[in-house]
Amino acid sequence: MKNFELMPDVEDAAYAEVSALEGEEIRIEQYNHEASWDCVRHYAYGLGDDNPLFSDPAYGAATPYGDLIAPPTFPFTAFDGAVGRGMPGVQPIYAGTEWRFHRRLRRGEELLAGASFGPVVRTTGSQASDMVIQSALCEYRNGDGELIAEATARTFRVPRRGASTGLAYKVRGETQYSNDELAEIRERASSEFRRGAGSLEGVEVGERLPAVNKGPIGRIDMTAYYMGCPGSPGYKACEVAMKYRRWARESPDLLPTNYDPSYYAERVLPSIGHQDGPAAVELGMPGAYNNGPQRVGWFAHCVTNWMGDGAFLAALDVKLRRPEIFGDLIQIAGVVTEVGGGDAARIKIELQAENQLGERTATGVAEVVLDDYGRVA
Repeated sequence: MKNFELMPDVEDAAYAEVSALEGEEIRIEQYNHEASWDCVRHYAYGLGDDNPLFSDPAYGAATPYGDLIAPPTFPFTAFDGAVGRGMPGVQPIYAGTEWRFHRRLRRGEELLAGASFGPVVRTTGSQASDMVIQSALCEYRNGDGELIAEATARTFRVPRRGASTGLAYKVRGETQYSNDELAEIRERASSEFRRGAGSLEGVEVGERLPAVNKGPIGRIDMTAYYMGCPGSPGYKACEVAMKYRRWARESPDLLPTNYDPSYYAERVLPSIGHQDGPAAVELGMPGAYNNGPQRVGWFAHCVTNWMGDGAFLAALDVKLRRPEIFGDLIQIAGVVTEVGGGDAARIKIELQAENQLGERTATGVAEVVLDDYGRVA
């Protein structure tokens, strides 16, 4: 039995309908509403990041912040900007995020998300001959209305494998590693560089950011991430999931508006491809694949490890290029491309993710401000 009933192509009328949404407010179902100790820690651990600045109040109390702070991409846990409105059955797949960070989010602060639909672009890809990129323009504020961050989140809308223009990645089995290889992977991960309270001074163009090592990824990694940040508003259990499916058919006005009602009404939730290999293949992917905002958070992890506690991540733009599937080993590293002067020196960085096959899976650019624990930002 097939998992999914809907296998349409992108149709002109449906594309026009989605394009007309630009500027419309998105009805958000927030997951986290506060940067509590547990919420922040669960999110950081879900990224594989055990930086004590994000998880240990005693460590945070010893810094000039006076408490722990949240990882820069923690606002994903309120709303990740993924959109799949309109075009029933055309699969939403996260494409990346352009972040602009304005201030740090400290433990205990309220987090309020707002968003509207952004531009819609029809394009082609190497694995799908007709696809759409939808965007969401997001703002995140604290309880006093201060702007924490802005994000332009991008989502591919790609016909599934069964459509005539559908996604068609070649199926790929999980990579198997020897005991020696796994021992080496564990050693690299456990000895990962973290600057911590060390000073970020004397940075020069060409300096390399040490890699963060993710994987070999699998269901446990996905489960840990979803403890801190859900995959979509469709991630509900038992009776609540049934209620959402009923609303999709009878009362769609009760649902969050970032996904089409058909998303909730499908026999199998379309996001199951993040957990189930056969379902992922049916969607057109090479195998069960990881979560897009999770991957963006990994890029931020690489930068925060390198920049240390006192610097400020001002901007991050990540573009997801190809799937990362279960069994993949991902390394994310970067290089400094520009160093600006002045009291608040700005450092620009280019980043990329590569899997064990040598394939580039994502790219990014970041901007770091030397602001000495909040003097500027």
